[in-house]
Amino acid sequence: MAHLILISNDAALSGSIEQDLKAGKHTISVAPDTEKALAAAQSMRPDLMICDLQESGEKEIQFLESLQKDRKLMRVPIILLVEGKNYTAILGGYQCDIYGILKKPVDIEHLGVQVETVLRQTVRNKQSRRRERSELQSQILRLEREISATTADLTDAAQNFVTMLASPPSPKGIRINCHFAPAGGFVGGDFYDFFWLDRRRLAVVVGDVTGHGIQAAVIQSMARKVISIGTRIHNGDLREALRFANEEIAPDMPHGKFVAGLVGVLDTISGDWAHARCGVPHPVLQQPDGSIQEIVTAGLALGLKRSPNWADTVEVFETNLMPGARLILFSDGILECKQEDGEEFDYPGMRRALSKIPSDVDVAHSIANIAQAGHRAEDDVLIISITREGVDLIEGEPEDETSYTELSRDDALDSF
Repeated sequence: MAHLILISNDAALSGSIEQDLKAGKHTISVAPDTEKALAAAQSMRPDLMICDLQESGEKEIQFLESLQKDRKLMRVPIILLVEGKNYTAILGGYQCDIYGILKKPVDIEHLGVQVETVLRQTVRNKQSRRRERSELQSQILRLEREISATTADLTDAAQNFVTMLASPPSPKGIRINCHFAPAGGFVGGDFYDFFWLDRRRLAVVVGDVTGHGIQAAVIQSMARKVISIGTRIHNGDLREALRFANEEIAPDMPHGKFVAGLVGVLDTISGDWAHARCGVPHPVLQQPDGSIQEIVTAGLALGLKRSPNWADTVEVFETNLMPGARLILFSDGILECKQEDGEEFDYPGMRRALSKIPSDVDVAHSIANIAQAGHRAEDDVLIISITREGVDLIEGEPEDETSYTELSRDDALDSF
């Protein structure tokens, strides 16, 4: 049994329709105008509405259009009764998603058949919508489980990549600070490494892979290992180390990707420093008197092409870190941090930051804080600061609590 609303001010027509539909065991409410019909529909949502359009049908069409804006009534099926030549009303009815249009004079028996057809169709539609909702809910649950599993995998991957990154060593007389914050909080394309070449020479690597996410993290893991091995087997010869790394990386690099990097070697006893740069921003050296030097050197990014002459363009910079000097290595993420004035942090910001940072603090984290990288950075942020403190060391004195292992060329290659 269904509940219907008939909108008509024709008493004779209303009586005939009401009698026929009640015989079909349906309940029917008759509303003489659209206002009463709307009140009745809102009071008890009907299963079907039959609307008798009068003359132009403008009021009835406006009423039907208002139903389409009501979330509870918009799916109620409607049958229109129209004059045979009332084409404007018929077209207006179709714009309101009408289920059926019957011309007057109405064949009551045909109307009854039409009513039963529409009611059965709406029942099927409701069942179909319930199935669709059920299927959609199942899909949502599957997606939530997949997202949860993916998030867990990403979290594990992020923890593994962070674990694989070396901790800054603590050689006597040298303070090394490292600030690393991947974009989005997960894995990223920036990387770094520290490893000993012998008891006094420490190698430092800074790198940046194009892109973000898991693919960049996989490439950076490979690049970091290759650069480390190249530096070890060539015993700190930076140009040859990078030549080796480029030859190993280039064949496996996805199209359009490359690795920007820098590898340096610090003699922790004498303070001698040398580095070669291939695509990362040039480092900044602050002397004990506060003066700042931007160390610009030539060098192509790794992985763009495989050529025996590739390393010939790589320029090696050499200097001595005097007691009190600070060397800052970084990727481009910190330079690109937009500041309150809309300008990027860039090298002027780096200079201003270094002029404010005391000599006895964590330089890398201080730079990140001054640049407000925590909420302004849109890329991975990597900063490594190397400060030579005023401590006299005896040659051969143990440089770090962390021991190193001497690797032959064969051992290094076997470890890759």
